[in-house]
Amino acid sequence: MVCLVDDLLREAIIRRATDLHFEPADDGLTVRARIDAELHAVEHVPPDLCGNVVARLKVLAGLLTYRTDIPQEGALTLDEGSPVAQDVRISTIPTIRGERVVLRFLARQPDILSLESLGLSDELLAALRGTASGGGGLILVTGPAGSGKTTTLYSLVHWLIGRPHAGCIVTVEDPVEYRVDGIAQIQVQPSRGLTYARVLRSVLRQDPETLLVGEIRDAETAHVAAEASLTGHLVLSTMHAGGAGEALLRLLEMGVPAYQITSGVRLIVMQRLLRRLCESCRRPTGDPEGPYAAAGCDRCLHTGYAGRIACGAIARMTPRLREVLLRHGDAAALSAAVDAEGPADLARDAERHVRDGWTTRPDVRRISG
Repeated sequence: MVCLVDDLLREAIIRRATDLHFEPADDGLTVRARIDAELHAVEHVPPDLCGNVVARLKVLAGLLTYRTDIPQEGALTLDEGSPVAQDVRISTIPTIRGERVVLRFLARQPDILSLESLGLSDELLAALRGTASGGGGLILVTGPAGSGKTTTLYSLVHWLIGRPHAGCIVTVEDPVEYRVDGIAQIQVQPSRGLTYARVLRSVLRQDPETLLVGEIRDAETAHVAAEASLTGHLVLSTMHAGGAGEALLRLLEMGVPAYQITSGVRLIVMQRLLRRLCESCRRPTGDPEGPYAAAGCDRCLHTGYAGRIACGAIARMTPRLREVLLRHGDAAALSAAVDAEGPADLARDAERHVRDGWTTRPDVRRISG
């Protein structure tokens, strides 16, 4: 049993999985790994071993093995025998067929990608650098879960660290996803009262120039982040939102005054991740508008894709958008104001990667709807 669980964890890391699902069913336990945003079945555990597999995972994470009737959360560290050092979060929940367990893998010392290597357009990169080097304000990166928002912000932080007079940089996250020397990193712990808002209020008394807030998810955090952006701090954060108009509307609904949003928000980046064609097996199509198609080989688990690449669009605080915000316009009015200066079209930017042979048009449709 120990070897089975260890092999599953090791294989997930080798395959660059971000999550590993242990899903109970009538005929046993289905194990699926999320690789490049897609779930792939990797193992099936027979019914008589299911309880032992779940118990082993609980032991590794220090959870209560005898409690199968409540959700539990924990963490474990993989060092010995692991291809790379990993911090792993584990979550269990009871279902009608048994306990469901999900593991999230966080590489402890991953290489932070340079801004240029993310795949974002030159225009977007110039906007990020220009805004970040222009003093205070809020830079917001939006998108669904797993769209690379935190990676983009850390790449921007890495760029800031390399500049003269970078100053004091502090991150507040849940959890800390990248460990970086030279900056202060704080992990919130709501169960102990260490919430985003409480940490941020304390950090602001410690003379920071730049704050990276893992996510704006509640009204109190939104208020503190907005206030900090108005007092000379550069605030970098993420939000689960489909677009710039939706993100601005959520800030309004959280109770942030419109005048603080119009004065504090400097740039909104809408981002998605496309699956990258496997360079070992992609096949030419002869079409200059889409020169390669997915094929499939052992290296990419016969999916045709290996790795991901970012696409994005930006929105700035224009006079028209400021006017709509101040009169509390709805989502449609806000989106129209964003597009008035030029459509913030993710699909159009994604087509650039199709023409360059990095992805396919079906994958563009997957992320653009």
